[in-house]
Amino acid sequence: MYYTKLGKNTVNAVRFAEVLQVMARHGFADLLGRAGFRNGLPARVLRSLNLIEAPKGPPETLGARLCAALTELGPTFVKFGQILSTRSDIVGPTLAQELTHLQDNVEPVPFDKMRGVFVETLGEEIETLYATFNTTPVASASLSQVYQATLSGGEKVAVKVQRPGSEKKIEADLSLMRQIADWIAEHMEDAKLLDPAGIVDEFARSIHRELDFNIEARIIDQFAQNFEDMPQVFIPGVYHDFSSSRIITMDWIDGVRVDQLDAYEARNCDPHTMALLGCDVLCRMIFEQRLFHADPHPGNLFITQNNQIAFLDLGMAGHLERTDVAAIADLFLAIFHEDTSACINAILTLTTQGEPHDMHALEHEIAEFIAFEAPTIIGGGQVGRGIETALQILRRYKLELAPRFSLLLKALATIETVGRALDPKFDFVPIIQPYLEHLILMRFHPKQVLKEARLNASALLKLGRQIPDDVGRLLQQMRHGKVRFNIHHEYLENLAHTIDRSSNRQVVGMITAAIIVGSSLIIATDSPLSRLGIGGYIFAGLLGAGLIISILWSRKF
Repeated sequence: MYYTKLGKNTVNAVRFAEVLQVMARHGFADLLGRAGFRNGLPARVLRSLNLIEAPKGPPETLGARLCAALTELGPTFVKFGQILSTRSDIVGPTLAQELTHLQDNVEPVPFDKMRGVFVETLGEEIETLYATFNTTPVASASLSQVYQATLSGGEKVAVKVQRPGSEKKIEADLSLMRQIADWIAEHMEDAKLLDPAGIVDEFARSIHRELDFNIEARIIDQFAQNFEDMPQVFIPGVYHDFSSSRIITMDWIDGVRVDQLDAYEARNCDPHTMALLGCDVLCRMIFEQRLFHADPHPGNLFITQNNQIAFLDLGMAGHLERTDVAAIADLFLAIFHEDTSACINAILTLTTQGEPHDMHALEHEIAEFIAFEAPTIIGGGQVGRGIETALQILRRYKLELAPRFSLLLKALATIETVGRALDPKFDFVPIIQPYLEHLILMRFHPKQVLKEARLNASALLKLGRQIPDDVGRLLQQMRHGKVRFNIHHEYLENLAHTIDRSSNRQVVGMITAAIIVGSSLIIATDSPLSRLGIGGYIFAGLLGAGLIISILWSRKF
């Protein structure tokens, strides 16, 4: 990618310069240099104007500096950092843990600017929709603000309203982030395995879902249906007549954070019971319902009354296929039963690459992990520690987890941390193991075996019917000379583009030289056409200046 691509969009160019400035000021100049950003035109301009400052103050950790930089860059980058906090297989456990401290609390937008959202999306003023409405927000995030209100029937509700202009700002930042990711993937060899463009695309899908409150409303409805037979779990109901793509009205949760231990006695709750309940509910979400809360930290878990737990921010959800759940069950059971071969097969199922660069070394390291560390981890009920160790092994062998599994493992590690905060003697293994064993037993249930046999037989019959037709079409195309083989050479398009650009510049240079020579000959003849020669000089000068600017402007930054 060249800077001219960014220059096509003035907003992107200015924003890119701002990103360079902020990252350099927070101590990432070396990283910018490795990526080639520091020596290009934008960085040179910023340095000449003294807009790139050296880090100030006492030295900080990498995570603290990155959190500060992302916070300064705004809500899109804060959200991106929060997504990276779930990808310890990419950024490492230490940095991932520090990124969890990124706060999405910002100064609230004045209510006068928020009022218009109600009219635009619901078609009525607030006074008509709600019996009472407190215009002071109870929570303010980068994308939305939450207000307390009551309906005409007396129901107390929470109203989540999207900030005006959020979508446009996010789309502009996503466009810039994707261009930067493409550049990094092309120019940093050690970054190619991380698939920076894929990470940005994953983030874009996540934030687009978060921008559509209709999706969040449907997710909440599904959670409510899943737990309608479990009264100790409170899922706030959605009032669809008072909700839209930018507004969601739901039941008000009368509770406190799950880690506010001094409030337990007044609410007739027990920390040990709540620790067991929170972990059991998440396991049920994952292994039975396959729709789970992706970020069950204490701020998203409330206690109400009589050992009832409530889940907030249910829009942060992950979804699993049946095969995904089976793969997770295989991984945990392989560790529990100290089966190295099954553990490796399960790990490779969870990754995107499929095969490590050194299978024998991976097998040896997994075997040592199971022999020496797994018994201690299992005996101590430390599922989170086991997950962290497994992810460190994946990183060493350049294996990347599929995004849905990253969310899942992050959720499991987070809920275990919450459980231990409530009860230091908490053991997660006895809670998760029955779910895993039930999944394995269900595989051998006669109904399940018969179902899989029927599906496999149907697939084989379908394949058998297709093969003769496919072979016949292939032979017919070969007889008519219509069989084509497409060969794709990586970066060949870039080479063709470079050759084309170089030849164009050579032609412009030759034309400029020819105009100069011709103009000189016309002026030397001392004829009435000498003025035409001067015009030729001017035109040649413009062409030459344009060529020089083009060369400087398109230098890789």
